[in-house]
Amino acid sequence: MAEIDKKIGAKIKEIRNGWGISQMELAERIGVSFQQIQKYEKGMTRMSVHRLQQIAEALGAPITTFLEKADHAYRVSGPAPTYGTEESGPGPPRFLARDEITLLKLFRKIRNKKLREGLLQQVRGVLELEKS
Repeated sequence: MAEIDKKIGAKIKEIRNGWGISQMELAERIGVSFQQIQKYEKGMTRMSVHRLQQIAEALGAPITTFLEKADHAYRVSGPAPTYGTEESGPGPPRFLARDEITLLKLFRKIRNKKLREGLLQQVRGVLELEKS
């Protein structure tokens, strides 16, 4: 088994765990068995670009996330897009912490637009208080 397969598998596992997604859930999202996900994560089975794209989409990550290394030895495209807000400025992409994921999941469950806007105003207010 090639070193790149192990590294890609480890990155899949890292992101999957970060989102709190089980191997079974990821497998269901892309239409394979959870045993196949185990093999991918351990680097025992090489996957096609198509399969890697499916996994990337299921995990909400750009495919380049799995192909890049710190020294860019595995880069196959231009630079990955940056993520952040005006406050954080551009920078390297980063994944959300578990509490950020929980907050986002809960926020997405709020269907009432006015409640969502009210919550955002409250959070902005908290940030203003923190600044002073």
